[in-house]
Order: sequence, then C-alpha cells, then structure tokens
Amino acid sequence: MIDYTLQQFVLRLLAMVFIAAIHGFAVAGTACALGDPGPRYDGRLTANPFTHLDLLGTLAGVFSLGWIRPIAIDPAQLRFGRAGLVLVVLAGAAATLASVVILRLARPHLLPLLPDTTSALAFAVIETIGEVSIWLALVNVLPLPPLTGAHLLVALAPGVRDALRRVQPYVAVALAGLAVSGLAARALAPAYAVLARTILGD
Repeated sequence: MIDYTLQQFVLRLLAMVFIAAIHGFAVAGTACALGDPGPRYDGRLTANPFTHLDLLGTLAGVFSLGWIRPIAIDPAQLRFGRAGLVLVVLAGAAATLASVVILRLARPHLLPLLPDTTSALAFAVIETIGEVSIWLALVNVLPLPPLTGAHLLVALAPGVRDALRRVQPYVAVALAGLAVSGLAARALAPAYAVLARTILGD
C-alpha cells in the first residue's frame, strides 16, 4: 500500500505541506466564523502551511497517519457551544477532501498547458495529494490527541481538555509508531478504500 521510494517520500512530504495549509486554515477559519477569535490571535487563521505543520505529524503523514499542529479552540466562545467543535472537525475534513476534488477537476485543463516533464510531475503531485488528503481527513476525525478529532472528546466531556494536553505528546509518539509500522494503514484500509472509490474513483 505504501511505496517507500525516495520519490514517493518527497511527493508525500510536498502533499503534507499543501494539505496542512488547507486543513489548518479550514479548522481555524471555521472556529473564528463560529465566534472564537482565539485561532486568529494565535496566528493560525492563515493558509501558510508552515504555521500549521507539526514535525512528527508531517513525518507520520508520509506513512498514512498525519496531523497538523493542534489548534486551540474555546467551546465557550463558539456560537453553538460544544456542538460547534463537531462542526469544526467536520469542516477540516470536508475542506481537505474538497481540495482533492478541485485539483482533480482542474487537472485535465492544467496539464496540457505544461511541458511534458512538468506535466508528469504535476500529475504525480496531484495524485499524491489526493491519496494523502484522504488519509489525513479520515484519520483526523478520530477522537485522539493530537488529531483534530480530539475536539470531539472535548465536545462530549469538556473536563478532559487539560488531560488531553498532558497526554498529547505520548499519544503523538504512539500514533507515529503505528503509522511507520504500517499497522494504522492496515487498520483503516477498508475505510480508506471506500473514500478513495468515492473521491478518486479508484
């Protein structure tokens, strides 16, 4: 399922940079739109990928299970309270998947305009972004820190916020281990296949 060649490693790193910008901006933007100015004050309301990239999450994303640097959101500030956290998580996943659809729709119009070598590279980058985006959207609805889906736990039990912050580094290391070992990809392969067939037509 995962190609460990240097070319694919680089392509997946590039994909993670692109996806971090989309996912991070969508999460921060939705939180701000729902009434929490915190992400704006924290400098997260931006499409600059380097503001959102998490080193461990980016490297793990090369092996399927990636995440961005967590975005702090105060449910008390959200228009719909804790239910707003659910909307934030869904918006992050939806924007990530929507970017794949847009790129694939644009591809047949873009590639003929490029020289052959550049066109082949652009095709490979778009394909890789599609695959990695589906993994990231799928993984980040899981209610685990440091994933975006951790906000779902806070929506259900607000009292766990501080505990989640404390265990976040340890869970991140465990998730990275699952990603590198391939166990995460195997466990989530059926769900990935459904999304891939729907979005990529694979």
